[in-house]
Amino acid sequence: MHIGVGRVAESLLASSPGLLLAGLGFMCAAMFVRALAWYEILAAAPTWRKAKRRDAMQGTFIGVLMSATLPARLGEPSRALIVARRLGRARETLPVVLGTMVSQTLLNLLALAILGIVMFSSVDPFNGHHGALVAVALAPLAAVVAILLAPVLVPSAAISRSLRLRVLIAGMRRSLVRVREGLRVFRHPRQAALATAAQLGAWGLQCLSCWLLLMALGLNSRVGIAGAAAVLFAVNVTAVIPATPANIGVFQAACVAVLAGAYHVSTPDALAYGIVLQVVELATAVLMGIPALITEGLSWKDVRLRTMHGAPVKLDPLPAGARPSTVAQGTPSGVKG
Repeated sequence: MHIGVGRVAESLLASSPGLLLAGLGFMCAAMFVRALAWYEILAAAPTWRKAKRRDAMQGTFIGVLMSATLPARLGEPSRALIVARRLGRARETLPVVLGTMVSQTLLNLLALAILGIVMFSSVDPFNGHHGALVAVALAPLAAVVAILLAPVLVPSAAISRSLRLRVLIAGMRRSLVRVREGLRVFRHPRQAALATAAQLGAWGLQCLSCWLLLMALGLNSRVGIAGAAAVLFAVNVTAVIPATPANIGVFQAACVAVLAGAYHVSTPDALAYGIVLQVVELATAVLMGIPALITEGLSWKDVRLRTMHGAPVKLDPLPAGARPSTVAQGTPSGVKG
């Protein structure tokens, strides 16, 4: 289908700069609130050093930046490594940090369910062919269930005659148990409520950002807040299995499918909206991720190499006679660039 580059450019040039900036502001606020939600989850987890808000913010901001610039959502392991190195003994802490990310994924699934209800109660943008989309949306839930059951499913080390295999199995079971400890927030009603409220609030801010961007392109009269929720649902579900860095291309296709398919927005306008929305998300990642990298004393290349090659974090040896508790009060040594 011929879309017409000129018509897309015309839609982009006709957008309101003030509303675009407002949408960017709400997107930045959403990332900040998302970091606060993760802090509540981290604070309940048994880590080497008690997490601080700054730890969650640094990990979140850097993780979003890496997800926007690397394929296969490598920002997720990036933020786990960043926070694990800040909380002390990375080898012990990393599985727990990964478990806290599983907890946050559960809250994201709740948010997606709410968005899906809002979307399908107003319009079906996929004309009844949404089974595959729902299945993809539930894929993270299957992964969470597998993680919870993994310590039980992994065979006992005692059944193996090989010493090396017994050590490997025992280490695997310990790590999987530590991952489950990252879900400890749900045992504390107050922290669980705060984390849930913050995470859902972050999704709400993102939805408002999407709506403001619809207004910026003059599409809000035809779409409305329900359409913004539908776009947010679609782009996040398609991001479960990313095909490109920041899911470029697939992201715009999801926006066109929703806006043109369900709300009868012209394809050039829908494509222009998909471009604007992704530019705002990328700008948010850069504006908040670059300062976090500088504060962390790392470069983008450092984080990329550590994430893609899985290099271990180097820790300084304990001083002679020092107790672990005294080391835990200080700042852990980090990755050297």
